[in-house]
Amino acid sequence: MDVTQQLITVGAVLAGAVLSFLGSGLNDRARFRRDHAAKLFEQRSAAYAAYGRAIKACYQLSNRIAASRGLHAQTPPLSPEDGLPQLEAAAAQRERDWEHVLLLGDPASVEAARTWHRSVWLMEWYAHGWIEEADAAGWEEAVATASRARTEFYAAARRSLDIPDARLTDGVWPVEWMMKRKPATTAAEASPKGH
Repeated sequence: MDVTQQLITVGAVLAGAVLSFLGSGLNDRARFRRDHAAKLFEQRSAAYAAYGRAIKACYQLSNRIAASRGLHAQTPPLSPEDGLPQLEAAAAQRERDWEHVLLLGDPASVEAARTWHRSVWLMEWYAHGWIEEADAAGWEEAVATASRARTEFYAAARRSLDIPDARLTDGVWPVEWMMKRKPATTAAEASPKGH
């Protein structure tokens, strides 16, 4: 075997080793990106769901306390004395879960969450009695705004998670069903499954 053939053989072996090394590195990077994307999906979906549950507890408690103030006839009333401490606890949980949305959410989902957050705050102000002239029309508009903001948050979150058919409609529960529910006594019980 002459020197030229030996150099060609050595060159081919070296080229194969380099290509194998590069291919292995590319595969490792692709696997890392897939694993990272899967973990981000899981963490984002958990953050969105936890935030949704927390803010919904505030929404529902606000409805029940407002019902005791004569503003919301579709929900069993909860006295401010009993309800406001639960509302404060629910709001504290919402604040903790909000930090995960800020950390993990995409910009559109964070902005939609912020809008929902603000709209439920207004409902909480009614529940606390902080709005002096708490008229029924203003209350109903606050509830409608919060409902629309909820729909927008879930649509943004679904787009963020690349879930098809991200557009949801506002779900309205029949008033008769709401009135037949056993009144919840805690923030955790105030969140029925499926809404």
